[in-house]
Amino acid sequence: MSNESAKNGAWDLVDHYLGPIRHLFNLPGVTEIMVNRFDRVFIEQHGAIKAVPEVVFEDENSVRMLVNQIGNALGQPVDSATHPVLDARLPNDTRVCGVLYPVSPGGTCVTFRVFPKVHITAKDLVEKGSLTQAMLELLQVAVICHCNMLISGGTGSGKTTLLNALSAFIPRAERVATAEDTRELRIDAEDHIALEAPTRRREGGIGQKVDLAFLIRTLLRKNPTRMIVGEIRDAAAATAFLHALNTGHTAWSTIHANNPVDALTRIQTLVAGQGDLPFEGVKAQVRSNLNLIVHAEKTPHQGRRIVSITEVIDGKPLELWRWSYRQGEHLKAAESTITNASANMDWSCPTNGNGE
Repeated sequence: MSNESAKNGAWDLVDHYLGPIRHLFNLPGVTEIMVNRFDRVFIEQHGAIKAVPEVVFEDENSVRMLVNQIGNALGQPVDSATHPVLDARLPNDTRVCGVLYPVSPGGTCVTFRVFPKVHITAKDLVEKGSLTQAMLELLQVAVICHCNMLISGGTGSGKTTLLNALSAFIPRAERVATAEDTRELRIDAEDHIALEAPTRRREGGIGQKVDLAFLIRTLLRKNPTRMIVGEIRDAAAATAFLHALNTGHTAWSTIHANNPVDALTRIQTLVAGQGDLPFEGVKAQVRSNLNLIVHAEKTPHQGRRIVSITEVIDGKPLELWRWSYRQGEHLKAAESTITNASANMDWSCPTNGNGE
């Protein structure tokens, strides 16, 4: 049997074990499919999580075989003793995280983050109420002025969606380089190089350790005009990202945090802990190189919203826009110094789409 035939056969087995939930991937508005155990399946659809009790697998073994077969098709080891967690990306860019029993005591569980079928634009975000047109215009100026940006928020809050939407404002002449643990970014750029660390969960072995920090350092040698880092999760990646900022590169990234100040504190703590560095020194470096922190949340009643845009001025965070939960609308909190830089901007410079 040829390698290609074996590969196709492996994916045929994946498709077979996907059977009970295959139709869920095609439902409109579904962004997550969550198999908590063989008889407990949930989906997130149009921002709301709900059970689908009519969807069940035959037994625990069926879910375990699904996770095993995905790992086999991707060439990633999966077994209860040494590799009980599978964290990977399918060929259609759907994210998958499977955990085998007994690490998952209730039974093998697997979650699929469905890759969007439709590319959400900045205009779409305004129409959905995620942010206002005035907020978007500020962010557009920040993009064109090469502001360094950190987008913070919780899981599923819309960080990557916003990052993708803002990339449309990058002038076409720029060389854009991206680095991710698992590919989620959809950057619309003519000159674009994308790197991915597909083995970040794999331990041991011989060769280069291809993690996010390694990719960021590699991109610095690729002559980028602008760098976009998928998500900072660990100290090594945070340190590499800060190094990129300190060497004059324009860079964006996302990070999990509860609010903009926490986002600053988290990246500062990660970097300080990486090299046993003085916190105050790292704090000064971070705050002198970051220009904007955009915080996203999945609000209880209004859905995904940009709840804060904060500018870092002279090392201090100044909130420019905030979401009022009481009034259910965005409120302007302060004036930005970034808009002053737009006075001498060449607004005729072409962008990738929405910035025309």
